[in-house]
Amino acid sequence: MERKSKFCDYLPVGEEELDWGLYVTALGFNRVLPEEPFPSSRHPLAYQFNPAEGRYLPEYQLLFLTHGNGTFSSEKTGCQTLSEGNVLILFPNIWHTYHPNPLTGWEDYWIGFNGSYAYELCRRNVLTPEKPLFRPQRIHDLRNAFDRLLELVQSKPTQNSMQYSAIALEILALTIEKEPELEEEIQGKIGIVEESVRLIWGWSYRAICVEDIAKNVGVNRRTLERYFREIRNRSILDEIIYCRLTRARRLLEHTRIPIGRIALMAGFTSTQQLRHNFRRFLKKTPEQFRQ
Repeated sequence: MERKSKFCDYLPVGEEELDWGLYVTALGFNRVLPEEPFPSSRHPLAYQFNPAEGRYLPEYQLLFLTHGNGTFSSEKTGCQTLSEGNVLILFPNIWHTYHPNPLTGWEDYWIGFNGSYAYELCRRNVLTPEKPLFRPQRIHDLRNAFDRLLELVQSKPTQNSMQYSAIALEILALTIEKEPELEEEIQGKIGIVEESVRLIWGWSYRAICVEDIAKNVGVNRRTLERYFREIRNRSILDEIIYCRLTRARRLLEHTRIPIGRIALMAGFTSTQQLRHNFRRFLKKTPEQFRQ
């Protein structure tokens, strides 16, 4: 959407909003050109900001830098660099200051929020004043979430809404979610194990062996066994038996099909094999389990 160079709005917060767990107090978009004075917008007294003096906020704010760079300081972090793609979370009652680089300026989205959910994230150390900087993976999705929220607020500037809270939660989730940083070798092993599990659950009703699975995922049996031990902490044969036992248990719980028939439907070669594995893994017979 076409964005003006500056926009900010402070939303009404009533008793109902206080019970939502997370509610939006303010939001905006800011474009600071190189060498332009900062800040260039006036705000209510509780939010006014002089970068030379810093400030304390009465609630949380989240700033998403989409262009340019600058600096940030707080009583918990000292001086840190802000760069394009960073998200900065400001905490209530924590002194801080920030400023764009005069050579680059910057563009940012920001949102003010508060509520019990935010405090719970702090209590669990998901958010901490000592680590206020994030680099989200899904930048495009984060920008879209801010754009949607700004459009909603601009269409109803005198209201607050639980829909605003839902998007604020989305913004928080996109900020703090972490992509697993796995080495390529580990990713390859996980992919082979996951494909093997998919085959097992698709084929286990019929006669299969470990060699069948290994052949279809392109490794030898010994390698596949090693991958299963590393990733799932059990053998591939145990995975096959687990799958068959799970199916047998469901049939025993929810049908009156004879046990001999259930053994074959679940992929066991005989009733004796079903009974053997029930005793081994569940410490009871199929009849006892059904009862």
